[in-house]
Amino acid sequence: MDKNSISKSGEYWQEHLLSWEASAYYKDNPRKANLWDSFSTLFRGDAMYVRMNAALDLLKPYINGMTILDVGCASGRFPFQLLNAGAEKIFGIDISQEAIQIANAQRIEAGVQDKLDFAVADVINPETPLPKSDLVTALGVIEYFDTQALSAFLGNLQTEYFFLDFPDISRRKQFPTWQLRQVYIRVNKLPGVYLYRPEEFNKLAQPFGFKEIWVAEKDGFFYITNLLKI
Repeated sequence: MDKNSISKSGEYWQEHLLSWEASAYYKDNPRKANLWDSFSTLFRGDAMYVRMNAALDLLKPYINGMTILDVGCASGRFPFQLLNAGAEKIFGIDISQEAIQIANAQRIEAGVQDKLDFAVADVINPETPLPKSDLVTALGVIEYFDTQALSAFLGNLQTEYFFLDFPDISRRKQFPTWQLRQVYIRVNKLPGVYLYRPEEFNKLAQPFGFKEIWVAEKDGFFYITNLLKI
């Protein structure tokens, strides 16, 4: 991938993703995080495990037999979980070439090449072709997109349904987590974190045909989706 065609957010995650993943999923990750990411684990704890498991619990009634595109898949942890939960086929996309190499090695080792497919892509590049799917999932992704990037992402999707981790504006009230995250952002030169209200997200999504959008909550985490309520 031509570095000049990668977004600022993409450049950041291309370099930092594996360290972040090692800190977020520290219980069963063989890789080591850098100093700042390791420090963040002290405050985050097992929250990323809770977020992933909550998402799976909410998705299980829907995904049997589905083809799913998981955006920001990292080394493939969530796609493997989706497969085990009943999905038929999962495409995983991430900006990190190293992470995708690890994901592909794991799918070959597991013998599920026909069920999992991983590729490198910058999903907010308007010229990025994304595979067609029944559902698009993303955990910890859209909060790094400004309005222009989020619109480009939504416009690239070739799906009827989405299910996205949605840390809304209320996160600013979380003390000391939000304040500590501002320090992390500045030290690591993260391009930015953007928190949306549901009505703001709806306004961006509706021009692309997405309707009946609602917010689901489980175990303290929020997800925005247009899956039909059960």
